[in-house]
Amino acid sequence: MKPESKRDLLPLAGSDAATHEHRGLPASFDSHARITGPCGDTMDFWLLVRNDIVKTACYETDGCVSSSACGNMACNLAEGKPVRWVANITQQTILDGLGGLTNETKHCALLAASTLKAACDNYEFGQGKYR
Repeated sequence: MKPESKRDLLPLAGSDAATHEHRGLPASFDSHARITGPCGDTMDFWLLVRNDIVKTACYETDGCVSSSACGNMACNLAEGKPVRWVANITQQTILDGLGGLTNETKHCALLAASTLKAACDNYEFGQGKYR
């Protein structure tokens, strides 16, 4: 598949993908997770948490524009929400937030959801909530 533009690849998310407002390593964070998906793309999430609420969420990816859009949308969905709520963000939640992705790129939302959940789990483990 060779999309003509970001809009072809991301039906309603072109502007979201273009901003990348949450992309990059934060100055401080309480939790981090990194996962490499079957496609070879790697995604990182960093969470700054206060009183079990995600204050700041940041991501980085070495993947395509769809991976970046999914990371950015996951951060948008996470900020201001309880860590346990954020851990339940799904592939479909991210896809709905973006207005959908092509069949060839839907796996990017799964990678974002899985990595975000891992960051939440790492935070809670570090807080002794699994002991």
